[in-house]
Parts: sequence; structure tokens; C-alpha cells
Amino acid sequence: MTVHILIVDDEQPIRDSLGGLFEDEGYLVSTAPSGEEAVARFRKHPVDCIFLDIWMPGIDGLETMIRIKKIDPNVPVIMMSGHATIDTAVKATKLGAFDFIEKPFSSDKLLILLRNAIDKRRLAMENSDLKFESHRDLPQLIGESAVMQSVREAIEKAAQKETPVLILGEHGTGKSIAARLLHEGSKRSNDPFVRVNAVAIGKDQVEHELFGYEKGAFSGALQSHRGRLEAAHQGSVYFDEITDVSFQIQVSLLKVMLEHRIQRIGGSVPVPCDIRVIAGSLYQEESAKKRLTQALYERLNGTVIHMPNLRNRPEDISLLLSYFAARQAVNLGGDAVKFSDDVISVLEAYDWPGNMRELRNYVERCHILCAGKELTLTTMLPLDASAQSMPAFSTVPDDTVLTDGFHDARKRFECSYIVHHLEKNDWNVSKTAAEIGMERSQLHRKIKSHDLIPPQK
Repeated sequence: MTVHILIVDDEQPIRDSLGGLFEDEGYLVSTAPSGEEAVARFRKHPVDCIFLDIWMPGIDGLETMIRIKKIDPNVPVIMMSGHATIDTAVKATKLGAFDFIEKPFSSDKLLILLRNAIDKRRLAMENSDLKFESHRDLPQLIGESAVMQSVREAIEKAAQKETPVLILGEHGTGKSIAARLLHEGSKRSNDPFVRVNAVAIGKDQVEHELFGYEKGAFSGALQSHRGRLEAAHQGSVYFDEITDVSFQIQVSLLKVMLEHRIQRIGGSVPVPCDIRVIAGSLYQEESAKKRLTQALYERLNGTVIHMPNLRNRPEDISLLLSYFAARQAVNLGGDAVKFSDDVISVLEAYDWPGNMRELRNYVERCHILCAGKELTLTTMLPLDASAQSMPAFSTVPDDTVLTDGFHDARKRFECSYIVHHLEKNDWNVSKTAAEIGMERSQLHRKIKSHDLIPPQK
């Protein structure tokens, strides 16, 4: 997910220079010239980190931070000033500032501060999610077909064991739901469930994220960082697409599974790490075996659960349609969309290459356009257009995005996001910029960089 930064400074050259620096690093940037506007923007569009000038007309930086912290006490705020005293810096820290930096800025130091702030926020969010997850409704595997009943029985049996589990299945078949059910049905259900997606983290950050590091372990490690494996102690870790993890990390992971301890990067003292590993892969056994070290594959292969493709259980389509329609009505508002028997027959015969994810997106599109209506053969939405028409920033990305490199996937997401909101506002740039929390000039630059042209032109 793209990290969103808010820069608050009454001097436009500073907003522009910092914005350019962070955008070049792949961050999404919004700016505000005053504390009042910053608070208003943040209330409407929360961000992941804020760079905030202390001395500004109107409410100053300290008062701005106090108001922002009332909205979200966990958002990291980095205070900036060209002529602040030590007392001011101490006061800012006591009020909750993540750090304090003096002008003129060092680009390297800014980026290091930002990375550390984002790491801290991510960990805080994960810890909050872990506490919340234990009290939320369990995820469900919808379907009464024989194959789905077998899957649920396999999950129930495997959940009682402490051994690792390998879940195989195409994209969209529900591997992550199965992993969650394995955890919830186990003796570890009251302890953390941590999900890891190596591709989303990035190759150069995987080791840091998984194993953590000590202060001073490398350039930029300004404070100690607890890794995700350590955060999952006594709980379960689900590796989404384990075959995306490098062989080097696989070897280190197996060592943790065998020794029940880790060692942070730069650390000398082993840290207890008792975890149950659940791994997912879109490949079947033979293909997965080639992409894993032999030792890790043998460790995971003791218990294997196969998630069925949707095309192999058409008898579940009707039940899934009702389930997703009801969910969309709750999430988006309005009455649930309905499907005639003839339409259900067509949908049962469709191949569903994107499995449940594609079906869910199709129902979402139907709800957006036809809430409360019953779709018939003459009014149903075309299946071949549904995947293309769905916004590329759906909660779960489609398979094409998942096979892109991170830079290309982010670029496609950003382009689709901007086009969606421009079309929603009839290509009114000012209205769109205000809606998405971006300055008008910045949106113009984005439109130009993506070569976007209004339909009338």
C-alpha cells in the first residue's frame, strides 16, 4: 500500500521541495499551507506521516499537532523548524512528536526519519489489528458443495495440530481465509495472527521486517525495531505466497521454526519466537517444491490443504451471490441486488478465472449500478467487462496487478485512482483535488505524468 505523507509549512518552496523528494521515492504526498487546513485535510483524509513546521501564521505547529493527535494519537508527526530552541524541541517531543528536524534539511536524514516513522506506525497498527482480530467475527468459507465440506473438515483437523500447514490454490480461492480459520481453531487463537506478503514489503526490506534489528545495526537504524516474527510470538504467521520469499530468507525461517528463537539484525542475544507457520502458494506441489528449499518444503508438506477453484464447484455460486450481495448492501448502502434463476445459470456456467475474488468484484459492480434490482438476462452486466471496469484500487488487487513489479503496480494503481475520481467529478480538477486531499498543482502534474486526457478532448 502506498504511504501517504502530509507536509504542513507556510512556505511553498519548502512544500514543493519536500513533496518532490518524497514523490521521487514513491510516496503519495499532500500539502497544506497552514495548521487549520492541515487539521481539516487530516480529518477528511488520514495520512501515514506528517511533516509539520512549528512557526506558522494562525495556529502554530504545536497546537496543530495537539489537534491532529486528538483525531489519531498514533500518527507520527515530525516537527520542522529553522530557528527553534532546545526547550521547543523538548516540548514538542513531550506532546507526542515522533522526532524533530532543523532546517536546512538533509535529504538522507529526512528519508531515514520517514522510514523509521512509517515502521513504527506499521507496527502499532499491526498490534492494534492483532487485538481487534481476536474479537471480530470469524471469516467464512462459503459453500455447501462436497469439496468445500472436505476443505472445512481438513481445516478443522489441521487446526488442532501444532505442525506447519501448506495451503495451495489459485488466486482468489480463499487461502488467507483458510489460514485465519486454522489459527482461530487452534490453541493459539488468543495470541497474534500475523500475515506476511513478501512482495508488498519489498525484497530489500523483507529481512528487516521479519527479524527486526537493533539500533545502529546499519545506516539509518536509529532505533531498535521488533520484526513481525517476534511480534507473532506464541501465535501464527501466514506467509501469503511463500514461493515469493528468497531462498536465503527461507533458510532463516526454517531455523526459527526449528529453534523457536530469532536474532535481530545487529543483535547478539537470541529472542524467543514460538510461532506456527502457515504458508500459501498458488502453485501445486511439484511447482511449489521447485521454488522452495528442500528442507522447508519437507517441513511444510506434512499437512497440505487444497483450495478448490470456483469453476469446480458451480453449485456454490447461488449461495455466494446471496452472501456477497448482502455484504455489499451493508458496506455500500442500499438494498441488495438480486439475480434471476436464468442469470444464476449463466454465472454457474462461467469459468471464473479470478475465482471468488472475481465473483465478489462482479457483485460489487452490480450493486453499484443496480442496487435493489433483480438482474435478468436482458439487464445483467457483461462478465467479460466486469474485471476491466472494476477500479484497480479494489481492497484486494486483481491477478494482473499481483504479477507486476512493485513500481508498475503502484503506477497503475495511482493512474486508476486518479481517473476514477476525475470521472466521478466530470474532470473538474479543483473539485477532484479537494476530494482526494491533493493540491491542484500537484494533481495537474500527476495528470500530465500519466498522459491523461479528458474525454471531450
